[in-house]
Amino acid sequence: KMSGNSNAQKYYIDEIFTAAANGDVEAITKGYNMLSISPDVTDKMGWTPLMCAARNGHVNVMGFLLQQGADPKHMNKSGQTALDVASFWNQTGSVNFLNGFLKPNKSPVMEVVHYFGFSALDRQSYQRSDENEMKKAMRMENAKYVVFADLQLLVSNDAVTGKSQNVVYLTWGEIEKYLSIVDHDLIFLGVGNIDKGLLVRETHHAQLNDSPYFAVNFKKVSRDDEFSPEKYNGSFTDKDNRRLMMMLQKNESGLVAQARSVLAWHERYNFCPTCGNETIMKDFGYKRLCISESCTTHKGAHNTSFPRTDPVVIILVASKDGSKCLLGRQSRFPRGMYSCIAGFMEPGESIEDAARREVFEESGVKVGQVEYHSSQPWPFPSNIMIGLIGRAVCDDINVDKVELEDARWFDKPEVAKAILEGFGRKEGLVVPPHTAIAHHLIKTWVQRNSNSNL
Repeated sequence: KMSGNSNAQKYYIDEIFTAAANGDVEAITKGYNMLSISPDVTDKMGWTPLMCAARNGHVNVMGFLLQQGADPKHMNKSGQTALDVASFWNQTGSVNFLNGFLKPNKSPVMEVVHYFGFSALDRQSYQRSDENEMKKAMRMENAKYVVFADLQLLVSNDAVTGKSQNVVYLTWGEIEKYLSIVDHDLIFLGVGNIDKGLLVRETHHAQLNDSPYFAVNFKKVSRDDEFSPEKYNGSFTDKDNRRLMMMLQKNESGLVAQARSVLAWHERYNFCPTCGNETIMKDFGYKRLCISESCTTHKGAHNTSFPRTDPVVIILVASKDGSKCLLGRQSRFPRGMYSCIAGFMEPGESIEDAARREVFEESGVKVGQVEYHSSQPWPFPSNIMIGLIGRAVCDDINVDKVELEDARWFDKPEVAKAILEGFGRKEGLVVPPHTAIAHHLIKTWVQRNSNSNL
């Protein structure tokens, strides 16, 4: 934000860019003191003062700008960061300075947390088998219930027409009467306080006065005397559940992902995969028990009795020289959208080899080095997306038209522009929205120097 008249703003902004390019710390300090100017102010090409200083090797100016809060990962319209600019112009001093700033000798950075991965509840798995304690928790005054009908989430009507979807939470008093008249599944989610917006890694355990959270899925809601969402100023998401569930508040997204994944498992596993008899829910949602006492699932631990999560690898592949990235397109994607290559892991397969196999099968590109980036729960129905970044050993493409409609290499400026213009871009390349792990894999590659190992 800037104060003062526009002529003064333009004058001092020009002075700041000139001072950054010339290495004049005194002049650039004066410019920032005269007006409240963002350290990431840009020119018509998207360059910042930090980039100008990095271009000419003025480490003293770079230090001042970074102290003012300049973002070293800011990209210009060519998709370059200050580090990319310094590397291109062979400014070794600038490169070393920025690398030192970006990779300080500090304690390890915590993992990236994506949408659907905001775990804000202490799941308290040790409580699930204590039916008496669970029933007490259900009736607590501060207990909260997330409601689904046929796996469609109840959200606020105000949120439906606004900027985001907000989950409607019901109390025991509001939901008790429906549990006796509507067929349902009810599961325990955990204890916490969603409103605080704190992750489990920040709080570790439930605090005093935190709420127990439950989720219920009504199998069919049709009669007038059954559950009516209008009473709670809410409505159920329609069959386009995926799109609407990507619009929740991020601190609610993890809770909803957990609830929908487990409830969807109960919808699919009504019969024992081992002997074919019916199963019943146990441990407040985290186990299904075969009704046949002679079934082998009653002896020891069997994975047929517990909720499943299917691992999926998703990888951003950089070209052999690092200047481009490989993106693929499926026919069901929105117009213009390309994304990272992804696919299910197979038994007896490492994460890295699963990624290499999927990329080669779908695009014909061979991948060498692979590194882990982050993961994302994906509740459609219950996957864990394992995000990776890899480097191709050859750039030849041979698209499998059964798997993909198209696959191609995109250069960094084009991808950077797609990220900056967002998911609503009308022409050219469109990348997945920020709620998808693919978006962050692509963005990480754009922000990296082309000469990095990956």
